[in-house]
Amino acid sequence: MQLGFISNQITSAIIQGTSIVWFPVPKFDSPSIFAKLLDEDGGEFSILPEKIESIKKYYEHPLVLTTEVKTERGGSLKVTDLLPLGETVIIRKVESDVPFTVVFKPAFNYALYRPIILGDRFVNPKGRDCVAFLYKWDGKVSRESSFTWRFSEGKGFLVANYATDKEHGAFSERRKALQMDFEKPFEKTIKYWESFNVRSKVYEDLYRSSVYVLLGSIYSPSGASIASPTTSLPEVVGGSRNWDYRFAWIRDSSITAEALINAGFIVEARRILNFLLSLVNFTSKPFYYPLYTVEGTIPPPEVKLMWLSGYKNSKPVRIGNAASKQIQLDVEGFFMNALYKYFEKTGDTVLIKDVFDKVEHIADWISENWLIKDSGIWEDRGEPKHYTHSKIMMWVALDRAGKLAEYIGKEDRWKESKEKIREWVLENCVSNGYLARFAGSEDIDSSILSAPLYGFISEKDGLFLNTLSKIEKELKVGNFVKRYKGDFMGEAKHPFLLTTLWLARVYVRLGRTEEVKEIISDIERIAGSLHLVGEHVDVEKKEFTGNFPQVFVHAEIVNLVKEIEGVT
Repeated sequence: MQLGFISNQITSAIIQGTSIVWFPVPKFDSPSIFAKLLDEDGGEFSILPEKIESIKKYYEHPLVLTTEVKTERGGSLKVTDLLPLGETVIIRKVESDVPFTVVFKPAFNYALYRPIILGDRFVNPKGRDCVAFLYKWDGKVSRESSFTWRFSEGKGFLVANYATDKEHGAFSERRKALQMDFEKPFEKTIKYWESFNVRSKVYEDLYRSSVYVLLGSIYSPSGASIASPTTSLPEVVGGSRNWDYRFAWIRDSSITAEALINAGFIVEARRILNFLLSLVNFTSKPFYYPLYTVEGTIPPPEVKLMWLSGYKNSKPVRIGNAASKQIQLDVEGFFMNALYKYFEKTGDTVLIKDVFDKVEHIADWISENWLIKDSGIWEDRGEPKHYTHSKIMMWVALDRAGKLAEYIGKEDRWKESKEKIREWVLENCVSNGYLARFAGSEDIDSSILSAPLYGFISEKDGLFLNTLSKIEKELKVGNFVKRYKGDFMGEAKHPFLLTTLWLARVYVRLGRTEEVKEIISDIERIAGSLHLVGEHVDVEKKEFTGNFPQVFVHAEIVNLVKEIEGVT
C-alpha cells in the first residue's frame, strides 16, 4: 500500500491508508508514539469507515496529504493531514458523509510502554510526556473504549497533541483560557509550503515532489538534514538489512545541499552547510563521525528493539546506527563539493573567508591521512579497505579546497597531495582496464559512476568507459544498477536508486538520452501518484524497499533534472 509523507521541519509522519503509522516526537530522531509501520500493535491514529472500496492519495498542497475514501455503499470520506509549523501536533481535517471509527492508540518509546489514560490524555508511564486526542466536530461523537471513538457523518478536525510533559500541551491548567484554532495553522502551513517557487521544464511532478522531500528533511531549529524519516524499513522484506536513517549524515546532507543549490534554494542550502560547518573539529578527522543527531550531537549507539516484529516481519528493528563507529573518508569530499557549489552560485567570499580555517583543516588532514583505510560509502561492517570511491572523494576535497583558496587570494597548498592521490588510484585501483571496488580487487562498484560527476575523470575517458561497461554488464538489472555484487552480509539483492541516478547523469553527459528517459519512466511508474521514491527497488515486484522516502535519492533526481534542463 502506498505510503504518504508529511513534515513540518521538526518531525514527520508516515501515513498508510487512513492511518498515521509512524510518528516520532518531539524530533525526527526521537522515539515514536505511533509505530504500526513496524508492528501491528505499535500504536496508531486511524480513521476507519466501514467497507472501504477504494482509497486515493494525492498532494493537493506540498507536504499536506489528502486521502479520499469511497465505501461500498457509495459514501465518501476525505482526510487532509498536516503537521503544523512550530508544533509537535498532527492535525487531520475530515469531511465525511458516512460514520466512522477513530482508533487513537499511542504507545511510548517505540511501543515498549502502554499509556496511562487520563480522560483524553495518554501519559507515558515511564516518563512525563503526554499526547492528547482533541477533536472539533459538527456531528455526534461517542467514546466506545479506551482507544476508540465513533463519529457520525460531518466535518471538523481530529488532533494528536503531543507535549514533553503532562503539565504542558492542550490540557495545561494555566492554558485552559487559551482558545485553540485548528483552521489557522492549516492555512498558515499550506501558505508556507506554497511559498517555495518549485518549477522545472521537464519531469515537473517528480521534480516538485523531490524538492519538497528535501525541504521536509530539514530540522529547522539546527539546519540539519536527515537521510530518511524512517527506521528499519528493510532492504529485503523478511531480511535483516534494517537500519535507522533518521540522522544527519555528512554525505547525505552535502548531496541535499548541492541539490538545493542547483534548484535555486540558496538560503536552505546554506542552513545545511552552516550546520555541517559547526561540526568540524580540529582535534582529529574534521568530521569525526559520519553522522550526527539532528541537534549536532554525538550519535547514539545502535540498539535492537526485540519487542517489535518489524515491517512485514523483517527483524531486527534498530534505532541508532553503528556506522557512527566507522571511519568514512569520502564524506569530506562530498561536503567540500557542496561548499564549492555554494560559492560558485553565490560568490560569497565573506563566508569562505570566515570558515577558511575549517577548509584548511579538512585539506591538511586529508593530505596527511589519505593512505589510511576506511569503511567506504556503503558503510561496510567488515574489515576496512582502500576503497576507490573514498580515494576519489578525498581528491575532490583537495581539489575544491585549492580552488576556494585561490578565489580568496590564498595559495593552493594541496596540489601535490591531490596528484599523489590520483596517481595512487591509477596505480592501485585499476584492474584489467577498469576502476575496481578497492585496491587489489577485481570486483566492480557502482559508486565509481560518481567519478566524472565530481570531476576526477572525464566520462569519455577510456578507463571510465571500461568501468561503465563493466558496471552495465555485471550490476545492471533492467534500467537500474546494484551497488555491488555482495558484501559481508551476503548478496546485494536489489538495485540502488542513488547509483542508478548517477548512471542516468552519466548517460546525460554521454548523450544517451533514450536510456535516461527509460530510467526516469521506470522510477515514475513505481513512485505512483505521490512521486515519492525509496532507497532500493524490487524490480520483480516493482516496489521500493528500504527506508522511505530516501532523501539523497530525491536530491539526485533534482540534480538529474537540472542536468537534463542544461542540455535541452
